[in-house]
Amino acid sequence: MHMDGRYQRTYEVPPHAYNTRGEPRRVGLEVEIGGLSLERTLDVIQATLGGRVEVRSRTEGRVQDTAYGSFSAEFDHAILRERSYLHPFEKLGLIAREDSALAQRFEDSVLKVAAEIVPIEVVTPPIAWHLLDRLDPLWSALRHAGAEDTHDSLLYAFGLHLNPEVPALDGGTLLAFVRAFLLLEDWLEEISHIDISRRISPFIRSFPEAYRRKVLVFDYAPDALAFADDYLADNPTRNRPLDLHPLLVHVHGQRLLERMDEASLVKPRPTFHYRMPNCELAKPGWTPALDWNRWLAVERLASDARMLEILSAAYLETLDLPLRLQRGGWAVHVRQQMVLPE
Repeated sequence: MHMDGRYQRTYEVPPHAYNTRGEPRRVGLEVEIGGLSLERTLDVIQATLGGRVEVRSRTEGRVQDTAYGSFSAEFDHAILRERSYLHPFEKLGLIAREDSALAQRFEDSVLKVAAEIVPIEVVTPPIAWHLLDRLDPLWSALRHAGAEDTHDSLLYAFGLHLNPEVPALDGGTLLAFVRAFLLLEDWLEEISHIDISRRISPFIRSFPEAYRRKVLVFDYAPDALAFADDYLADNPTRNRPLDLHPLLVHVHGQRLLERMDEASLVKPRPTFHYRMPNCELAKPGWTPALDWNRWLAVERLASDARMLEILSAAYLETLDLPLRLQRGGWAVHVRQQMVLPE
């Protein structure tokens, strides 16, 4: 809980602390920030965690060989990362080379405008959950360097993404996690005070009601491929508060990509992609601990088959009103049934 401008710093223990190989589960973080140049961001990462800076282009770079692995910083938009804004001018013969003086002047203008709305995304390597606090000095250093967050502009729909490794890849585990998230999504949105810029953006649109009511029927028991098929039928977009696209491609292979919007952005990995929280890095004392601990409420519910059944049945008894007008009442009901973090 955060009080008097101080944020919780303790990262709680997940109910499944280890994966099926007996190793501590790992977590990757993606933190979207403004206010700093790409070069300055990379310098801060290196100054805090060591390693060596590798600038790949004017829109992306890495800090290699830190004690925790490789960190990246990049403009969070494919057009900027791929520098495709230069292509029309190349075809017209107006820009001969990407590294020409004219190209650089044009790129200066593009990046100056883009920086007003497109975040630089700091991406950590997967790190064991019990080492997450080792990265807290980085968030403090970025803050002191002048990094901005979700609340610094109405145009900043910046988020914090958590990529927790799944404890197991069997269909039952994945289904339990999805059910738990669908039941807690309303509470998470409420407790996280999602900024209006993110609520009206396309990035974290709620799951369709029809999908909720399919999955929460407790005798719904698809095999792994049927589960993936059902998910993609209702969720071809990655822009959900819990995105399963990277996980499904990891499990089932590239053949699923043709059913996914923005398939080129999907990177297979054995993790959930939790996209809901604001980035609040600019606030004194902020760390990802608070949002990690809130995510663990999903993991605890996924581990409690009896409570999953009770809450699923209760949800299916609620009225399916337009625009899910029952949502506020559902969050209250969940808080009455479970012990949840603040």
